[in-house]
Amino acid sequence: MKSFEKEKFYTILETRNRKNTMRLNMQIRKIKSIESLDIDLSIEKGLYAITGQNGSGKSTVVTSASSVFFNLPMHDYFGKTDEDASISFALNGATRAWTKKDGKWLQERNGFMDIKGFYEGSIIFGNRFRNTNFELLSKLDQINDSILENGSDFIRENLGIILHNNKNFYDKLLKLNGFKVKQTVKVNGDIFYYQKGIKRVSQFHMSTGENLLISVLNSINIRNSDRANLRKPCILFLDEIELALHPSSLKRLVFFLKEMSNQYNYAIYFSTHSIELISAIEPENIFFLDRHSDNSLEVLNPCYPAYATRILYDHSGYDYIILVEDDLAKEIVNRILRKYSLLSNKLVHVLPCGGYSNVIELAKEVISSNLVGKTSSISIILDGDVKTDAENYITKNEINNNIPLNYLPIESLEKYLKKNLCDNVDHKLFRTLNDFIFHQVSLTSIIENYTNTIQTGSDNNGKKLYKLIDNELKARNKSRNEIIEMIVDYLIANKPTEIDKIIEFLRKQFE
Repeated sequence: MKSFEKEKFYTILETRNRKNTMRLNMQIRKIKSIESLDIDLSIEKGLYAITGQNGSGKSTVVTSASSVFFNLPMHDYFGKTDEDASISFALNGATRAWTKKDGKWLQERNGFMDIKGFYEGSIIFGNRFRNTNFELLSKLDQINDSILENGSDFIRENLGIILHNNKNFYDKLLKLNGFKVKQTVKVNGDIFYYQKGIKRVSQFHMSTGENLLISVLNSINIRNSDRANLRKPCILFLDEIELALHPSSLKRLVFFLKEMSNQYNYAIYFSTHSIELISAIEPENIFFLDRHSDNSLEVLNPCYPAYATRILYDHSGYDYIILVEDDLAKEIVNRILRKYSLLSNKLVHVLPCGGYSNVIELAKEVISSNLVGKTSSISIILDGDVKTDAENYITKNEINNNIPLNYLPIESLEKYLKKNLCDNVDHKLFRTLNDFIFHQVSLTSIIENYTNTIQTGSDNNGKKLYKLIDNELKARNKSRNEIIEMIVDYLIANKPTEIDKIIEFLRKQFE
């Protein structure tokens, strides 16, 4: 490569890498049930989930994270804490921190942290029910029309769409005039009313779902109007937003929030148990808080929805469920099932769950808790490079559930690409990928940059190489799925012996 072209290439790549590695680092020490936690939160636009079992610390993480831009009344939100409790943040060289000193919470700042956001918090300390006392509610019910003004059509229409799939379900939306209301009652924040026909309903006589959603929509509407610079990162934290919402409403809410994220460059984080929410989010954007027996917390990211929810009720009714590690394994198995006509008169579902230990543990729970009923047959197919580790894990943890287990002929996507594009180059595969995908920045240039700038021996899992490849895929508006499909086609055409082993295993399961 010529020196000018090489310099241009590195500049492009550096820009893309910087864009794709923007992370807000947060460290929590001795806050509520969290003794110590270090987590990196992406600030790129998209939907994200923070999930885990009850008591794992989801709400604490979300509330703590919101303190990066929101001056929380710390004692109210976190209660009694140790004198050395702290929350600290780092982003692009700037830092912020909350620390306790002499019983008081103090904020420290170093550098300019260019970030905005809002937080829709818990039932007790959030924005949803701050004005709820009977005396005030009685006054709000008797409000005179003269201190009401028209509310936003953005809130009215989206409230109708999300809850009823009808943007005109609510005839009219009203809100208290902020200036005039001070002369009558003392309230915090905006108070809304909707009108249907001649009936006017205050926010505190709405259903719980309406009350929750109208508060969220109002916060988003305020933030939308404040987005003068869409390049500035903005994080929205929503704690347990699924409360009192029907599953169909949750699906419409997810669609709405995806639109808002794309239009206004929001990173939207949910603290949630909801399978409707989690199943709509990419594994790379799911953070599973796993609390261990010693009370320590581990953050699993990426995490597949099946493992995050630990529930397979929506997969019941299948004759066969095959648990695999990732999307590449799922595509390989599904392609084999179709190509070799193994699906006749059978309902088969291939479910990615994450790393091999996640798959094994989930399979164990499926059997012990009978999560899919007695009519479904469970089997496991793991990546080819974990056979020894998986067998040791099963032995060490005394797992004896007799679930059929087999292994794919390849490793994970990342390891496979590193092995065949860099370590021991498969020239046919290299040309196939390069000719189809890498037109502007060649695969040769990407591999050259990788070997020149990264110690390949330190990249055993291939994730650093894949990061460079993925950046170019995104720049060309191509997806991970496209490269997966090409690799699966290549394997079936060029590795028949290895594929035959999986075909035979599947046929035995279906007998």
